[in-house]
Amino acid sequence: MDRLLLVHPPLLGPAVLGPLAGELRAGGASVAVPDLRAAVQDPAADRPSAAGWAQRWAAAVGPADVVVGFSGAGVALPLVAAAAGARRVVWLDAVLPPAAGTAGWPAEVRERVAPLVGEDGRVADWTTWWGPGAMVELLPDERVRAAVLAEGHRLPADLWSTGVPVPPLAAEARYVHLSPAYDQDAAAARDRGWPVGGDGRGAHLDVATDPARVARLLR
Repeated sequence: MDRLLLVHPPLLGPAVLGPLAGELRAGGASVAVPDLRAAVQDPAADRPSAAGWAQRWAAAVGPADVVVGFSGAGVALPLVAAAAGARRVVWLDAVLPPAAGTAGWPAEVRERVAPLVGEDGRVADWTTWWGPGAMVELLPDERVRAAVLAEGHRLPADLWSTGVPVPPLAAEARYVHLSPAYDQDAAAARDRGWPVGGDGRGAHLDVATDPARVARLLR
């Protein structure tokens, strides 16, 4: 049986992947969804700092046959997959880093984050970005929404200006395209010759709202 590792994005905790993990387990898969929130931040820093966050994520995960990274987790996925010894890596509606070198965040992401930085050098909790009532629309299931909101946290602003090393990818790679927001990343994956599942016509949070569909795309 394959061991699957689901990697949540820095802005959210593992709860957003809970419904997908449950669907995959119901299909017989062995699934781990570690909570990597604390490893984003450097506890030794004098100020909020994300320096080395991806390396700390890689050090925090265990072995896995398949690593699936969702959304912003895609930036760190080559490091995490190498640490896990994965033979297959899946970018799930995720930011696609360059094939080698150093990964950075897309300009539109940095521009979105810039006005959300507080005086303490941290960015507002992602669940507050979209205005009152938005999370009810994005996550209509009350239990899922409550779990995601409970894991909300404020990240160091320099996370989005910190480069992430990209080691050579030895594993088989593929992309799963859920939403229009990741059209360019899916296209870049196709340009690399990777298989791409999904048509990008759904919603980014289908991992939580339509996990059965997403699980089928991952199988």
